Amino acid sequence: MHAQENTRTAGRYEDVDMSDSTLPVRVLMRRTGRESFGCDFHWHEELEFYYVTQGGVLLLCGGRRQWLHAGEAGFVNWCQLHRGVEFLEDTRHYIVQISPRLFAEETLLPPGAKAPCSYLSFLIAQGSRAPLLFSGVPALTGALAELIGLWEMDGPAIRLKRKAAVWKLLAALADSLLEHAPDAGAPEGAGDLLSLAHVRSLLLYLSSSYQDPELVTLPALSRRFGLSAQYLCRIFRRHTGMTIVSYLQELRCTQAAALIGEGASLRRAAELTGFQDYNYFSRIFKKRMGHSPLSLTREGKA
Repeated sequence: MHAQENTRTAGRYEDVDMSDSTLPVRVLMRRTGRESFGCDFHWHEELEFYYVTQGGVLLLCGGRRQWLHAGEAGFVNWCQLHRGVEFLEDTRHYIVQISPRLFAEETLLPPGAKAPCSYLSFLIAQGSRAPLLFSGVPALTGALAELIGLWEMDGPAIRLKRKAAVWKLLAALADSLLEHAPDAGAPEGAGDLLSLAHVRSLLLYLSSSYQDPELVTLPALSRRFGLSAQYLCRIFRRHTGMTIVSYLQELRCTQAAALIGEGASLRRAAELTGFQDYNYFSRIFKKRMGHSPLSLTREGKA
């Protein structure tokens, strides 16, 4: 059975390889169909956009599920667990990844804010509140289509044009997020690089230790990182939009879903992902995933 092996890769951190350090952007094209499995659940620090030109993709991100159809764009924020989980026949979609290194020094001034905040801290402050689907937002979908088109072209000034298109896309994203949640500016201190580094280390640790409940209690995390539990909880929520407990539940449930899909029994999937009580697992799974774990089995689909 492959289920045991998947616990080592599902929910993994992806170190995205950007070949151009001065323009750390990747554009990938994918052709998929109904039989496609997609990728494992994973997360990375790069912003990620899905742009569908044909067919449809069911995007699972941060516990939310959203179908993206032709002409629509999806957005995966910083360090969010995600996966394209289902596809319509003859689907064609693009994935655009943008490293935060590109805009590390950029700032903006949200409405009502007393001072500018970094663009990255603004995005992180959105957390899981940022919409998965951008539909009817021509500035953003148009900027995505323009960038993708330029990535498939060549020419003497193509690099400058690509840079301009990337900044146009980032500006359209900021405008769309501010319109979606005009009062959700960056909290004070959200751009603190030290606390951001702590949260990144914590995310990496949780992705490798979530199966052992004793290792990821708040007291255990506090001892490991040499920081108070209160401080860890505060900066984790500030930078991810989720509590540590909610994130662990999300992580464990997405891993359990991957294991069940590979043939693990419900109880075995619960055990391998750190749930010590099956009834509790079933309740949390339905809360986080929107359906019962049984629905993923042959019996549930019958």
